[in-house]
Amino acid sequence: MSSNRKPASPREAPQEPFKRAVAACMRAMAQTPGLEVTYSADRPAVIGTGEGAKARLPEPPRKLTPREAAIVRGHSDSLALRLACHDEKVHRRIVPQGAAARNVFEAVEQARVEAIGARRMEGVAANLGAMLEDRYSRGNYAEIDNRADAPLEDALALMVRERLTGAPAPKNAQGVVDLWRPFVEERAGAELDRLSGSIEDQRAFGKVVHSLLSALDMADDASSDTEESEEDSTDDSDNNEN
Repeated sequence: MSSNRKPASPREAPQEPFKRAVAACMRAMAQTPGLEVTYSADRPAVIGTGEGAKARLPEPPRKLTPREAAIVRGHSDSLALRLACHDEKVHRRIVPQGAAARNVFEAVEQARVEAIGARRMEGVAANLGAMLEDRYSRGNYAEIDNRADAPLEDALALMVRERLTGAPAPKNAQGVVDLWRPFVEERAGAELDRLSGSIEDQRAFGKVVHSLLSALDMADDASSDTEESEEDSTDDSDNNEN
């Protein structure tokens, strides 16, 4: 005996509405309606810029706690702010070439774009805080008790975040900051204080970061020379057109 009942459609996973909501918020914050958002167990990342950009976020668990939801939103906000507030062409021109200086510069630039969002929206600040706490928990940063084992780029990024937003480092990373703070404040405290004045200007902010690197004896002369020659070339090109 046949039945006229239609087969039941597959039941939607409970986290799917949350994933759609996060993706929509991410596109709005990134000011990129065509942003492709996927979820996976791979490391969160954004590839490309503009409408062709693709973002990868952590796959949320089926039973989502408020903390886990905030962590996923934190990754979304972090990547969206990178797309909205960061110019990759400018970045390539001013980023140092040396590995250690580059790592610091990259981390501090990410702290800049995240601080822009945190200063504008309390919810974003909370999400980013949850993301950072989770990151340092996974990295066992609370167990680091020697400066030689404490990543300078993370300490500096958290100190910059503190200067720009007033937010202290997550408790599980406070020890890493404390290991580096006396050294950094003594040599580059003035440069840290100057960063807030150029938070909305990536190029000006980058110049202050270069000064900070110089104060820490991490200057990359080749990078500075390249930047100046490129700027001179651009200026000459503009003059020739006029």
